[in-house]
Amino acid sequence: IREFKSFIADLSNQSYQRSTENYQLILADVPCSGSGTWSRTPDQLFYFDKDKIGEWASLQKKILANVIPSLQAGGYLLYITCSVFKKENEEAVKFLQQSFQLQLVKMEMLKGYDKKADTLFAALLKK
Repeated sequence: IREFKSFIADLSNQSYQRSTENYQLILADVPCSGSGTWSRTPDQLFYFDKDKIGEWASLQKKILANVIPSLQAGGYLLYITCSVFKKENEEAVKFLQQSFQLQLVKMEMLKGYDKKADTLFAALLKK
């Protein structure tokens, strides 16, 4: 991708000032539990509070709800986490499909633990 526009914004905040421009592609690498990184940071598993999964999932939905209006018709959303939890991954995709009528193009768990790398989740959706 050679020509692009990027910006930094707190999309979890309802007072986010949305751009009037709509985009063909939005890459949403959202904050998450980080559970896909635990193969290289096993100490995080010790400190992990399973009740936080719901908090992360809620934050992700807020971000997604704020970014979807900036996606043009026919545009693509690439949703990414470094989580292995269904609540942060497949359930987020289901939320996007039900709440915004996005069509799932492809969804995949990119396993890294067998390669001494992070495990990532990615879903490509079309508006």
